[in-house]
Amino acid sequence: MTAGYPGLLALLGGLGAPCSLPARHAERLRRGRAGAAHDAGAGLWPEAGWRARAAERMASAPGCVALVLIDPVPPQHEAAIARCLLGVLRPSDPVGRYGTRQLAALVQVDLPAVGVLVAERVRARLAQAGIGCVLGVAVSAGEDLGDLLIRAGSDLMARRESAGSSVRW
Repeated sequence: MTAGYPGLLALLGGLGAPCSLPARHAERLRRGRAGAAHDAGAGLWPEAGWRARAAERMASAPGCVALVLIDPVPPQHEAAIARCLLGVLRPSDPVGRYGTRQLAALVQVDLPAVGVLVAERVRARLAQAGIGCVLGVAVSAGEDLGDLLIRAGSDLMARRESAGSSVRW
């Protein structure tokens, strides 16, 4: 197969050799497979665990849910944000990592307007703690989690743009 490309096998450096991942990639892959391990130190679910709990919550919770996306500036405030949320959200409200730098919380509410009030309480609590962030919120009474995430992400991006934030992914 490589007869027409004599240097190809040499260039590939031993195609038949087993592939080994660097230790950090192997650990990330292992954690991704475990998926649902709660990070007690930060008080957060990894994204896969959060998505599973949020979907369960939406399936079992009657009424409205509010999704709050938190984009901290700078991004290293996860544990502090989780501590702030303890005083605002119920222990049963799933809070976890979303994407590379954001946090997400799903809150069951009685009315759509209450979801917006919860987001404002979260924003005020984080500001009181000196944590800079941009929040996006979406309230639903029947959407699936994917649609809710898209709407909350769009709200977050619009708020970031209106605040003049230059943070980009």
